[in-house]
Amino acid sequence: MSSVLSAPSAVENRAASRGWFSGFGKRHLCIVLTFSAAVPLSGAFFKLAVDPALHHGALVGEVITCFVIGLAAILSAIATENRLAGILGPGPRMAIAVLVAAIAGTALMEAVTQLLIRPLGLPIEEAEMAMYSGDLHRIAYSFSGAATWSLMLIALYAMLEARRRATEELHTVRVAALAAERTVLEGDLRAMQARVDPELLFDTLLSVDRAYARSTRSGEEALDALIGFLRDRGRLDVSTDADKRRADKEIPL
Repeated sequence: MSSVLSAPSAVENRAASRGWFSGFGKRHLCIVLTFSAAVPLSGAFFKLAVDPALHHGALVGEVITCFVIGLAAILSAIATENRLAGILGPGPRMAIAVLVAAIAGTALMEAVTQLLIRPLGLPIEEAEMAMYSGDLHRIAYSFSGAATWSLMLIALYAMLEARRRATEELHTVRVAALAAERTVLEGDLRAMQARVDPELLFDTLLSVDRAYARSTRSGEEALDALIGFLRDRGRLDVSTDADKRRADKEIPL
Protein backbone atom coordinates (compact mmCIF):
# COMPACT_ATOMS: atom_id res chain seq x y z
CA MET A 1 0.00 0.00 0.00
CA SER A 2 2.81 2.38 0.86
CA SER A 3 4.53 1.76 -2.50
CA VAL A 4 1.32 2.60 -4.34
CA LEU A 5 0.89 5.83 -2.40
CA SER A 6 4.53 6.81 -2.82
CA ALA A 7 4.45 6.72 -6.64
CA PRO A 8 2.45 9.96 -7.15
CA SER A 9 4.50 11.72 -4.48
CA ALA A 10 7.70 10.69 -6.27
CA VAL A 11 6.38 12.17 -9.52
CA GLU A 12 5.39 15.36 -7.72
CA ASN A 13 8.83 15.61 -6.08
CA ARG A 14 10.55 15.22 -9.45
CA ALA A 15 8.29 17.90 -10.95
CA ALA A 16 8.90 20.22 -8.00
CA SER A 17 12.67 19.76 -8.24
CA ARG A 18 12.71 21.23 -11.75
CA GLY A 19 12.51 24.98 -12.30
CA TRP A 20 9.59 26.61 -14.03
CA PHE A 21 11.52 27.42 -17.19
CA SER A 22 14.42 24.95 -16.97
CA GLY A 23 15.29 23.65 -20.41
CA PHE A 24 14.68 26.91 -22.24
CA GLY A 25 17.46 27.24 -24.78
CA LYS A 26 18.50 28.35 -28.23
CA ARG A 27 16.04 26.15 -30.10
CA HIS A 28 13.12 27.69 -28.19
CA LEU A 29 14.39 31.20 -28.93
CA CYS A 30 14.75 30.25 -32.61
CA ILE A 31 11.11 29.12 -32.66
CA VAL A 32 9.99 32.44 -31.15
CA LEU A 33 12.10 34.52 -33.54
CA THR A 34 10.93 32.53 -36.56
CA PHE A 35 7.31 33.00 -35.49
CA SER A 36 7.91 36.71 -34.86
CA ALA A 37 9.31 37.18 -38.37
CA ALA A 38 7.16 34.80 -40.43
CA VAL A 39 3.70 35.89 -39.29
CA PRO A 40 4.09 39.70 -39.69
CA LEU A 41 5.95 39.35 -42.99
CA SER A 42 3.32 37.02 -44.45
CA GLY A 43 0.62 39.46 -43.36
CA ALA A 44 2.53 42.38 -44.86
CA PHE A 45 2.98 40.57 -48.19
CA PHE A 46 -0.73 39.73 -48.24
CA LYS A 47 -1.69 43.36 -47.59
CA LEU A 48 0.78 44.51 -50.22
CA ALA A 49 -0.76 42.16 -52.78
CA VAL A 50 -4.29 43.32 -51.92
CA ASP A 51 -3.59 47.06 -51.76
CA PRO A 52 -0.08 48.29 -52.68
CA ALA A 53 -0.94 51.78 -51.43
CA LEU A 54 -1.78 50.52 -47.92
CA HIS A 55 0.35 51.91 -45.10
CA HIS A 56 2.72 49.28 -43.70
CA GLY A 57 4.19 51.20 -40.80
CA ALA A 58 2.53 48.87 -38.28
CA LEU A 59 4.90 46.03 -39.23
CA VAL A 60 7.27 46.82 -36.36
CA GLY A 61 4.42 46.75 -33.87
CA GLU A 62 3.19 43.43 -35.28
CA VAL A 63 6.68 41.95 -34.93
CA ILE A 64 6.77 43.04 -31.28
CA THR A 65 3.28 41.62 -30.74
CA CYS A 66 4.19 38.26 -32.25
CA PHE A 67 7.42 38.12 -30.25
CA VAL A 68 5.56 38.74 -26.99
CA ILE A 69 2.85 36.18 -27.80
CA GLY A 70 5.37 33.60 -29.04
CA LEU A 71 7.61 34.00 -26.01
CA ALA A 72 4.63 33.72 -23.66
CA ALA A 73 3.41 30.58 -25.46
CA ILE A 74 6.78 28.80 -25.41
CA LEU A 75 7.48 29.70 -21.78
CA SER A 76 3.99 28.57 -20.80
CA ALA A 77 4.46 25.25 -22.61
CA ILE A 78 7.82 24.68 -20.90
CA ALA A 79 6.46 25.61 -17.47
CA THR A 80 3.45 23.28 -17.72
CA GLU A 81 5.72 20.47 -18.95
CA ASN A 82 8.17 20.96 -16.08
CA ARG A 83 5.57 21.33 -13.32
CA LEU A 84 2.63 19.20 -14.48
CA ALA A 85 4.25 16.32 -16.40
CA GLY A 86 3.19 13.05 -14.76
CA ILE A 87 0.38 14.83 -12.89
CA LEU A 88 -1.89 15.81 -15.80
CA GLY A 89 -2.22 14.36 -19.27
CA PRO A 90 -1.07 16.07 -22.48
CA GLY A 91 -4.54 17.47 -23.24
CA PRO A 92 -5.08 19.27 -19.91
CA ARG A 93 -1.48 20.49 -19.93
CA MET A 94 -1.92 21.99 -23.39
CA ALA A 95 -5.21 23.64 -22.40
CA ILE A 96 -3.61 25.20 -19.32
CA ALA A 97 -0.59 26.32 -21.37
CA VAL A 98 -2.79 27.98 -24.01
CA LEU A 99 -4.92 29.75 -21.39
CA VAL A 100 -1.91 31.00 -19.43
CA ALA A 101 -0.13 32.07 -22.63
CA ALA A 102 -3.19 33.97 -23.85
CA ILE A 103 -3.61 35.80 -20.55
CA ALA A 104 0.10 36.56 -20.16
CA GLY A 105 0.47 37.54 -23.81
CA THR A 106 -2.49 39.91 -23.66
CA ALA A 107 -1.28 41.51 -20.42
CA LEU A 108 2.28 41.90 -21.71
CA MET A 109 1.03 43.25 -25.01
CA GLU A 110 -1.05 45.89 -23.26
CA ALA A 111 1.98 46.89 -21.19
CA VAL A 112 4.25 47.01 -24.25
CA THR A 113 1.67 49.02 -26.18
CA GLN A 114 1.23 51.60 -23.44
CA LEU A 115 4.89 51.81 -22.35
CA LEU A 116 6.80 51.30 -25.60
CA ILE A 117 4.85 51.35 -28.85
CA ARG A 118 2.66 54.41 -28.26
CA PRO A 119 5.41 56.55 -26.64
CA LEU A 120 7.65 55.82 -29.64
CA GLY A 121 4.87 56.73 -32.04
CA LEU A 122 4.84 53.35 -33.77
CA PRO A 123 1.57 52.76 -35.65
CA ILE A 124 -0.19 49.66 -34.41
CA GLU A 125 -3.73 48.53 -35.09
CA GLU A 126 -4.54 51.92 -36.56
CA ALA A 127 -6.59 50.38 -39.36
CA GLU A 128 -8.63 48.32 -36.91
CA MET A 129 -9.21 50.95 -34.21
CA ALA A 130 -12.60 51.88 -35.68
CA MET A 131 -13.94 48.35 -35.21
CA TYR A 132 -13.51 48.44 -31.42
CA SER A 133 -16.32 49.77 -29.27
CA GLY A 134 -13.99 50.39 -26.36
CA ASP A 135 -10.89 49.25 -24.51
CA LEU A 136 -12.63 46.14 -23.18
CA HIS A 137 -13.60 45.11 -26.70
CA ARG A 138 -10.04 45.71 -27.89
CA ILE A 139 -8.56 43.66 -25.03
CA ALA A 140 -11.04 40.83 -25.66
CA TYR A 141 -10.11 40.81 -29.34
CA SER A 142 -6.40 40.78 -28.45
CA PHE A 143 -7.02 37.89 -26.03
CA SER A 144 -8.81 35.93 -28.76
CA GLY A 145 -5.94 36.47 -31.20
CA ALA A 146 -3.34 35.59 -28.57
CA ALA A 147 -5.23 32.39 -27.68
CA THR A 148 -5.45 31.38 -31.35
CA TRP A 149 -1.76 31.93 -32.04
CA SER A 150 -0.78 30.33 -28.73
CA LEU A 151 -2.79 27.21 -29.54
CA MET A 152 -1.13 26.83 -32.93
CA LEU A 153 2.35 27.58 -31.62
CA ILE A 154 2.08 25.28 -28.59
CA ALA A 155 0.68 22.45 -30.72
CA LEU A 156 3.56 22.89 -33.19
CA TYR A 157 6.04 23.00 -30.32
CA ALA A 158 4.56 19.81 -28.83
CA MET A 159 4.94 18.00 -32.16
CA LEU A 160 8.54 19.18 -32.54
CA GLU A 161 9.37 18.10 -29.00
CA ALA A 162 7.74 14.69 -29.53
CA ARG A 163 9.79 14.22 -32.69
CA ARG A 164 12.97 15.27 -30.90
CA ARG A 165 12.33 12.86 -28.03
CA ALA A 166 11.55 10.03 -30.46
CA THR A 167 14.80 10.73 -32.31
CA GLU A 168 16.76 10.71 -29.06
CA GLU A 169 15.11 7.47 -27.94
CA LEU A 170 15.83 5.86 -31.31
CA HIS A 171 19.45 6.96 -31.05
CA THR A 172 19.65 5.52 -27.52
CA VAL A 173 18.20 2.21 -28.70
CA ARG A 174 20.66 2.06 -31.58
CA VAL A 175 23.59 2.80 -29.28
CA ALA A 176 22.39 0.10 -26.87
CA ALA A 177 22.04 -2.38 -29.75
CA LEU A 178 25.55 -1.57 -30.97
CA ALA A 179 26.89 -1.96 -27.44
CA ALA A 180 25.15 -5.33 -27.08
CA GLU A 181 26.51 -6.47 -30.44
CA ARG A 182 29.98 -5.37 -29.41
CA THR A 183 29.65 -7.29 -26.16
CA VAL A 184 28.64 -10.43 -28.06
CA LEU A 185 31.56 -10.05 -30.47
CA GLU A 186 33.97 -9.52 -27.60
CA GLY A 187 32.62 -12.64 -25.92
CA ASP A 188 33.05 -14.63 -29.12
CA LEU A 189 36.57 -13.30 -29.48
CA ARG A 190 37.44 -14.27 -25.90
CA ALA A 191 35.99 -17.73 -26.45
CA MET A 192 37.96 -18.10 -29.67
CA GLN A 193 41.12 -16.88 -27.96
CA ALA A 194 40.60 -19.50 -25.28
CA ARG A 195 40.43 -22.22 -27.95
CA VAL A 196 43.54 -20.98 -29.79
CA ASP A 197 47.08 -21.27 -28.46
CA PRO A 198 48.01 -17.76 -27.21
CA GLU A 199 51.59 -18.05 -28.44
CA LEU A 200 50.43 -19.15 -31.88
CA LEU A 201 47.92 -16.30 -32.00
CA PHE A 202 50.57 -13.78 -30.92
CA ASP A 203 53.03 -15.00 -33.54
CA THR A 204 50.32 -14.92 -36.21
CA LEU A 205 49.28 -11.36 -35.29
CA LEU A 206 52.94 -10.35 -35.32
CA SER A 207 53.31 -11.79 -38.81
CA VAL A 208 50.19 -9.90 -39.92
CA ASP A 209 51.67 -6.69 -38.54
CA ARG A 210 54.93 -7.32 -40.38
CA ALA A 211 53.01 -8.06 -43.57
CA TYR A 212 51.22 -4.70 -43.27
CA ALA A 213 54.61 -3.06 -42.77
CA ARG A 214 55.75 -4.49 -46.09
CA SER A 215 52.63 -3.57 -48.05
CA THR A 216 48.91 -3.16 -47.58
CA ARG A 217 48.13 -6.01 -49.94
CA SER A 218 50.38 -8.44 -48.07
CA GLY A 219 48.82 -7.39 -44.79
CA GLU A 220 45.30 -7.93 -46.09
CA GLU A 221 46.22 -11.38 -47.40
CA ALA A 222 47.76 -12.36 -44.07
CA LEU A 223 44.73 -11.03 -42.20
CA ASP A 224 42.34 -12.95 -44.48
CA ALA A 225 44.36 -16.11 -43.88
CA LEU A 226 44.14 -15.58 -40.11
CA ILE A 227 40.39 -14.96 -40.27
CA GLY A 228 39.91 -18.09 -42.36
CA PHE A 229 41.94 -20.12 -39.88
CA LEU A 230 39.95 -18.85 -36.91
CA ARG A 231 36.66 -19.54 -38.68
CA ASP A 232 37.73 -23.07 -39.55
CA ARG A 233 38.86 -23.60 -35.97
CA GLY A 234 35.54 -22.32 -34.68
CA ARG A 235 33.57 -24.61 -36.99
CA LEU A 236 35.77 -27.55 -35.96
CA ASP A 237 35.15 -26.87 -32.28
CA VAL A 238 31.42 -26.51 -32.84
CA SER A 239 31.24 -29.73 -34.87
CA THR A 240 33.33 -31.55 -32.26
CA ASP A 241 31.01 -30.43 -29.47
CA ALA A 242 27.99 -31.49 -31.51
CA ASP A 243 29.54 -34.92 -32.18
CA LYS A 244 30.21 -35.35 -28.48
CA ARG A 245 26.63 -34.50 -27.57
CA ARG A 246 25.33 -36.83 -30.27
CA ALA A 247 27.56 -39.65 -29.02
CA ASP A 248 26.42 -39.11 -25.45
CA LYS A 249 22.81 -39.48 -26.56
CA GLU A 250 23.57 -42.68 -28.48
CA ILE A 251 25.42 -44.39 -25.61
CA PRO A 252 22.89 -46.40 -23.57
CA LEU A 253 22.98 -45.95 -19.84
